[in-house]
Amino acid sequence: MKTWCVSALLAVATLAGSGRAMYSPSDNVVELTDGNFERLVVKSDEVWVVEFYAPWCGHCQQLAPEYKKAASALKGVVKVGGVNCDEQKSVCGQYGVRGFPTIKIFGGNKRSPVDYNGQRAAKEIAESALAEVKKKVKSILGGGGGGGSDGGSSDSKDVVE
Repeated sequence: MKTWCVSALLAVATLAGSGRAMYSPSDNVVELTDGNFERLVVKSDEVWVVEFYAPWCGHCQQLAPEYKKAASALKGVVKVGGVNCDEQKSVCGQYGVRGFPTIKIFGGNKRSPVDYNGQRAAKEIAESALAEVKKKVKSILGGGGGGGSDGGSSDSKDVVE
């Protein structure tokens, strides 16, 4: 009977632990789910840094303070999110997450995010996110032919006499 009670308590503790989120709203990290990921990340114009994690993962727990710092530094510039892969198996599978933590940057091509493989430090995460913002801006500016239509033209149609 004692063994059964201990086993039951361990099972409940494990289940309860797997359901907890790593981040709170005050951390500036958006909780992403199977239900909101497409709308918030993929269909948005913003650049996103997304950590795919498991609450029980020691490396994820070690990363959390640095990830929170990066989120605070990037607030208003880059969106920062977290996906609990214990609960959100669909989106984690969709992006091929095989280990934790996995960080991906969703920039110009949301269907093909950039894998972040740098140091697990706020400064490096933030710098990588900002580099992706810079690429996106260059792509937008470069994609339009380098300026407005007939912006610098000396064509007489644009001159009022």
